[in-house]
Amino acid sequence: MGSGRTGEPMNPLTWPDGLSDATPMPYRVWRVMHHVDGSRPAGEVARLAHTTLADVQASVDEAHRWVGQAVRREQQVGDATARVVTQCLAAAVGPLASVMVDEVLDDLGQRATLSALLASLAAQLTQDRAQLFARQLRERGMA
Repeated sequence: MGSGRTGEPMNPLTWPDGLSDATPMPYRVWRVMHHVDGSRPAGEVARLAHTTLADVQASVDEAHRWVGQAVRREQQVGDATARVVTQCLAAAVGPLASVMVDEVLDDLGQRATLSALLASLAAQLTQDRAQLFARQLRERGMA
């Protein structure tokens, strides 16, 4: 579906391109997006979701961001992405980060996705270090 906006409450809202039932998003976003069907205007979506027009707009905007993240997670890892992941990991493990990222990328091969890279790295970390790594990734828009 297209990407209708809530700025005009009478225009029907649509899902962002690329959004599917399988896209991982917070419940609060799905609670609103569940009512977006391509025929309901923002006011009706707000009424059905028991929320405000501003919350509907925020949910649609956040759904766009989640779709973008989902697309990025499934793309192949390039040098720039590997550098950012290494920097984020370095906050959790120090200079060992570059070795860890290189080894995982070697193991995954040329078709390494961001999702596979992050999962492999996180599996090697203690819970505390994994949380720090995840926090760094979120701050840089990677997770």
